[in-house]
Amino acid sequence: MSSMVRVTFDPPGLSVDVAPGTTILEAAWAAGVNILATCAGRGTCGNCAVRLLEGEPGRIRPTPKAVLLPKGMYLACLVEVETPITVRARHLVRLPGSSPQ
Repeated sequence: MSSMVRVTFDPPGLSVDVAPGTTILEAAWAAGVNILATCAGRGTCGNCAVRLLEGEPGRIRPTPKAVLLPKGMYLACLVEVETPITVRARHLVRLPGSSPQ
């Protein structure tokens, strides 16, 4: 049995423990952090880009379309979490009925 890995989202300062191999985007959804992902996590829109503030990216899943990002930025839908990380999302979406962050 694998140990869980902590992912922290800053802002809003929420953390979640996930199984290794979970993508950052899946971890965000589990934490209630709504990162914009208009391609539904296929790695083609670039909207789910996050900056790693702490930690290292895990395995990066292949994508059919190259998305150019600044250094230190990664697509949340493609990066699997393997060690504890802290990330900052470029685009957060507030769902109706949720309180402002």
